[in-house]
Amino acid sequence: MYLSRSNITELRTKIEKQQGFQVAIVPMQPATFLNVRIATDSLYKSLKDAGISVLVDDRNKKPNNKFEVVSFLKIRHRVVISSRSISAGVFEYKDLETDYFEKVPEKEIVDFLLKMII
Repeated sequence: MYLSRSNITELRTKIEKQQGFQVAIVPMQPATFLNVRIATDSLYKSLKDAGISVLVDDRNKKPNNKFEVVSFLKIRHRVVISSRSISAGVFEYKDLETDYFEKVPEKEIVDFLLKMII
């Protein structure tokens, strides 16, 4: 589910039914950087195909605002995608429950997340 494209009622209903999200993807400046949008869409599709419940916060907001929403929604696994990280070939992963942080190679992120969620 893309946050900017969803309506708040739909989001609230999903959370109230305790059908929360397993992973949050937080793209940095997706309206500015085409590579960030493409990487976000690709990761979202791959995770959905793997059966993972995903929220993408693609709103045009500052990073801290996006991080606060992910924390408020109690989504444990967060992946940050930025133009800089794409250039380095990695995505930034953080487990919000344990504060574990790792830069995961882009090609390994889906398998990595599957292992972290199970």
